[in-house]
Amino acid sequence: MKITSVGIGPRRLILSLVGVLLSFASAQANSAVYRQTLRSTGWVVVPGPKTTSSGTCWLADREHRLVVTCRHVIGEAREVLVYFPRFEKGRAVIEVSQYLRTSPPVPGQVIASDEARDLAVIRLKSVPSGVTEMKLADHSSGPGDDVHSVGNSGLGADLAQGCLWRYTRGSVRQLHARNMKGPAGKQKVWFLETQAPVNEGDSGGPVVDDEGRLVGVAHSYSEGERLVSQNIDVREVRKMLAEARAVRDDEQTVSGRPTPLGKWNFHADGGEGDELDGKGEFLPDGSFEFSHPGHGLKGRYAYANGVLWLIVPDGLAFAAPTWKDKDSFIFKVGEAEMKFVRRTE
Repeated sequence: MKITSVGIGPRRLILSLVGVLLSFASAQANSAVYRQTLRSTGWVVVPGPKTTSSGTCWLADREHRLVVTCRHVIGEAREVLVYFPRFEKGRAVIEVSQYLRTSPPVPGQVIASDEARDLAVIRLKSVPSGVTEMKLADHSSGPGDDVHSVGNSGLGADLAQGCLWRYTRGSVRQLHARNMKGPAGKQKVWFLETQAPVNEGDSGGPVVDDEGRLVGVAHSYSEGERLVSQNIDVREVRKMLAEARAVRDDEQTVSGRPTPLGKWNFHADGGEGDELDGKGEFLPDGSFEFSHPGHGLKGRYAYANGVLWLIVPDGLAFAAPTWKDKDSFIFKVGEAEMKFVRRTE
């Protein structure tokens, strides 16, 4: 095999190749760091009236129930749903369908967002046991430092299939500042550039050092460069959290909105002449039960941003209910329509 080089002698070529190989070897996969980071990582889901988006988040403050993600993950939404890892026989369950069908999400409300930094802070209703607070590094990482991350880029387009909790490792290329556009104009924001692949769904996820301390938040990748990703530096995270902690609990309440919780009568129209009447109940634990003569259906539901999200054994259905009043609403998905009237008995 003939190797052709320009502007570099044979000895320097060998030394350069050795240097490249050593640089790849230095960023070793670390299962202990993965397991530690996973205990702080969540899957954040943002139901919307037309589409449901998702990404990754991580627990920044257990006492104040704060998680951090990227602003572009949540957009203008005020409410999100967060799933944390579940473990069986010491291993994390990775199939997303298992979470949708059997695990209730934790509701959260967006209490702070910054367009320039592209960060958002969410206050959860509660923090499940076993979820640990992520420690922040005392200072930024620099070129040559190893980094590790966990993200949720393994999902299908409809979010009903695929896997969660993907691990990635790499090394830091550079720490640099970029001018980012915000409501007040351009703002200098610090980024950690790494040699590690980042894909859609990883955004908002934790990027940590060899000690499992957060050094960045997964943000984006460079289309024109191979295996190059941009991550929001830990110093920007510290500033964002300081601002979010000043928001009181009672400043985040979404009030005056009807809820599907409770017992209902329903009339379903499949859009092709198929009609039926039945009864249903939305339970406080996030499950629902529907029944009509000769048949029953159980599943899970979530309600956020005015969108009712029904999770049934063979998929998802979500739409914004049309409320006539707090005791009646219409849930329509495509040509199918269900009319609900609250039961008082």
